[in-house]
Amino acid sequence: MAEMGADAVPRHPAIEEETEDDEAQAFFDYGGGFLDEDTLVVGTVGTVGTDEEFGTGRHWLVDTARMRLINQLAYPFEMTGLPEALGDSTWYTTSGLDNALHIWAL
Repeated sequence: MAEMGADAVPRHPAIEEETEDDEAQAFFDYGGGFLDEDTLVVGTVGTVGTDEEFGTGRHWLVDTARMRLINQLAYPFEMTGLPEALGDSTWYTTSGLDNALHIWAL
């Protein structure tokens, strides 16, 4: 078992610098899962609402062997919704209107 605090996640770039620390803190969302045995895909939310309140939501890759962020995922268009891992190195997201399913791979 291991643990990584959400304080490892950088402040959302759209949050103003003078925002109180509690409001700028990120939290891991309930969506996500294992892409493979050592890599998680997860989304974050902030205490002032979801990251999506500030624009595009943020999804992250996490190295579970070292319990550290690998990188923020970049998508070719604005992403809504949470990542859901399929366990075969792929994950999916749904569109903002839930009328499309997007499957992603590294």
